[in-house]
Amino acid sequence: MLIKIKNTIEEIGKLCDSIGDFCKENDISDEKFHDILLILDEVVTNVISYAYPDGEEHDFTLEIDKKGDRITIKLVDSGIPFDPLGKVDPDVDSSIEERQIGGLGIFIVKQLSEVVEYSRVDDKNQLTIIVSLLNNEANAATKK
Repeated sequence: MLIKIKNTIEEIGKLCDSIGDFCKENDISDEKFHDILLILDEVVTNVISYAYPDGEEHDFTLEIDKKGDRITIKLVDSGIPFDPLGKVDPDVDSSIEERQIGGLGIFIVKQLSEVVEYSRVDDKNQLTIIVSLLNNEANAATKK
């Protein structure tokens, strides 16, 4: 499924509806549906908020596909270059007072995903995320 998105916050509601339809059509569990929504809310909100500092309306795309027990999400935008994986993961074991601001969203995306990859191709940011449809306990075991 290919979804064209405008860089406005109102688009997130429409995106949620489309992803809900996709998950129902593909018999994806409610738990995984919510994981996918959390992932997409983070990465799409980042594009909407930061990729286009000119304030103009822009379109970007999200492609989502199910193959076997995996969902592949590919987000492509022509905004300013930004590698969300370039930052060090936050120290989630330190106290809130000691933590640096930011970075928790992409950290959560990585925790909910099997693979997260970034590339810049033809002046476009390309973020690919693979989510396993296996239960979360099986995913945690494979990440260790």
